[in-house]
Formats: sequence, C-alpha cells, structure tokens
Amino acid sequence: MDRRRLVLLVFLAGAAVYLAVWPHELGHAAAAWLQGCKADGWRTGTRWYLWGSQGGDVDFGCLARRGRGALALTALAGIAVNLVQTGLAPLLGAWWRPASGERRTWWLAATLLWALANYAEAISYLVLNSLWLKSDMAGVVASTGISRWIWFTAGILAAGLIARGLLPVLKKMAGALAGAGGSVRFWTGFFLFYSAGVGLIAAVNRAVLG
Repeated sequence: MDRRRLVLLVFLAGAAVYLAVWPHELGHAAAAWLQGCKADGWRTGTRWYLWGSQGGDVDFGCLARRGRGALALTALAGIAVNLVQTGLAPLLGAWWRPASGERRTWWLAATLLWALANYAEAISYLVLNSLWLKSDMAGVVASTGISRWIWFTAGILAAGLIARGLLPVLKKMAGALAGAGGSVRFWTGFFLFYSAGVGLIAAVNRAVLG
C-alpha cells in the first residue's frame, strides 16, 4: 500500500470534519443573527480541536422571547446545513463521472469524505442525541413539542436513505484506491469506520458537554 496515499487520505478526512463542524455552527450563528438574537452572523465558537464547539454568543433569552419557533429554527439550523452539504457533495464531485486520473480520484475522495462527515454529524444528532437527549436535539424537542422518538425514527429513516445514496460512490472510491494498493474491502472499511467514528465521537462530545 502506498503510505503517501494513506496519509493524504487521512489529511482529507480530518479537513472534511472541520468543513462539517464549522458550517454546522455557522448555521446556528446565522439563524440567531437573522432573528436579531446575535451580534454577528459569522462568528462562531468553533475550536481548532473541535471538541466543545458551539454557535458563538447566542442570546437564548432573546430567542425565547421571540417564541418556540425561533428556538426551534436556531437549534435545527446546524443539522439542516449538514444535510444540505451532504446533498451538495455529489454535485460538486460530479460523482456520476468515472474515477479516472489522479486528480479526479482525489477530488472524488475529498467530496466523498466531506459528504460522510456531514452525514455522520447530522445523523448523530437525529439518532444518537435523540436517544440520549442532549445539545441541539434537547432544544429541538423542547421547542417543537415533538417526541424524541419521532425525531429518532425520522433519523433512522434518513440515515438509511442517505446511506443508500452514498454507498455506490463509496464502492467506486474503494475500487479506485484499491488499484494503487490495498483491497476494496480495506478501503470500504476505512470509509465506513470513518463515518461511524465521526458520528460516535460527535455524539459523545454533546452528551458529555451537554
């Protein structure tokens, strides 16, 4: 196996997590700012090590005065950003084209990792943090009055549907990387482990920090 390829892939995987977490927090910040409950819409509390990141100095008292809809919109904004970015990845990566050529292969890998990071971030909220009610999902349930189990069920359905859409390009990417070393099974496992790891760590972060 070409170690340089593996190192580059790991670097891209880390960058993809940043490009999922920061826009997520930016979504919260922008939603609060648009409702007049934050001084600016671009400043977030995203940390370089990501653990404990949040949407910045949001005035939740202001949101509460504006009503449950304002609280729900702000809480859901981050998840919505992640789902939108998951949907944008196939378009930016032109996933329907063959994975031929070095640049094309790496661009496909980068956009796939970005999609997987966003997918893991969103689904970890809807599924894991609906089970262990913490962070944004606690706010969503409280402000919407919709049971956590309904959100959990919706998360499971969304997870299955999105995974079905991501699986073909994941297999295509695994096949392309296997040609330069490693097996299709190894690279498939790499992407699956990455998705599960990002989602689990993100959910634990919220459960621990609230």
